[in-house]
Order: sequence, then C-alpha cells, then structure tokens
Amino acid sequence: MQEFFPAFAFVAAYFIAGRIGYSAQAIYWATGAAMIGVILQLAWMRLRRRKIEKKHWLTALLILVFGSITLVVKNPMIIKWKVSITYLVFACGLLGAQWLGSINPIREMLGGAFDMPDVLWRRLNTAWALFFVLMAILNLIVAYNFSESFWVGFKLWGSLGGTFLFMAAQIYLLRGYLKQEEPPRE
Repeated sequence: MQEFFPAFAFVAAYFIAGRIGYSAQAIYWATGAAMIGVILQLAWMRLRRRKIEKKHWLTALLILVFGSITLVVKNPMIIKWKVSITYLVFACGLLGAQWLGSINPIREMLGGAFDMPDVLWRRLNTAWALFFVLMAILNLIVAYNFSESFWVGFKLWGSLGGTFLFMAAQIYLLRGYLKQEEPPRE
C-alpha cells in the first residue's frame, strides 16, 4: 500500500484544499503533497530497511522534477503529463529489457509465484507494457477533455483501479501456473 502513498497524498490534498477555500490552487497544494509524500515514502522504506528499487527512484525523480516545474511555472498540465510519461517510461523499460537486454522484468518480479513457459512470460511482459501505453493515452485524454477535479478522480480510481483490475485479470488468467506450496514432510 505504501507504493501508492504519493498518489493518495496528491488526491487527499487536492480535495482538502478545495474544501477549505483554495480550489483555484488545489492542484498546486496536491503537487506539493505528492512531492512530500514521495520523500516520506523513500524515507520510510529506508528506515524499515526495505529495498528501494529502481522503479521507486524513477517515480520519485519524476514526481520531484515535474512537481517542481509545475510549481515554478504554475502550469497544471505539467503534473498531468507526468503520469503519462511515467507510464511510457515503464512501458519502454519493460519492452527494452525484454528485446534488447534479454531480461523479462515481469518474470524477475513474479517468477517466484508463477511457473510458466518463456513464451507466456514474454506475452505477460508485453501485455503490461501495452497496458501502460493505454493508461498513458487515457490519462492524456482525460487531462485534456475533462475538468481538473475529474482528472484527479481518474488519477485515483481510473489509474490505480485500472491497475488493480488488470493485475487481478492477469492472476485469474494465469492461475493454472501458480506455484503450489509443497506440504511439509512428516
């Protein structure tokens, strides 16, 4: 759940700022909250001695860079683009690692839970990359065609909800490949 702390901080700050009379600046309060949230997330992981993976550093970098630019130039579209750029970077990372580096990142993450042939691992990796491209496109469609508050809601329910649903669908479709725990020998 801590993976989504910056997003929750963003959404909460946006709606709180709007409720207490700062609706015109709510996106900027939310951006600052996401920036603080990602720093707190990394600090919490460090304190708990959890491994801070490349994806955490990349996400933090993108939030801090795009958040800073948003706050300096006072243009909310910059932070809205950050979401799509993050998705596209992840998609490129998945496909690039698979095609150029012969590494399947999804297999690296989920190999302990699933026992599948290589072709299915490649399909799963590609499916996640295509999902990220789709989410990047959807984010921009919502950012340019709907209100700011709708986009914030989409950021929470559409992006995070879509990711959870996609993940659940993958688990359902691949349930036959789940590794079975061996019963203890007596």
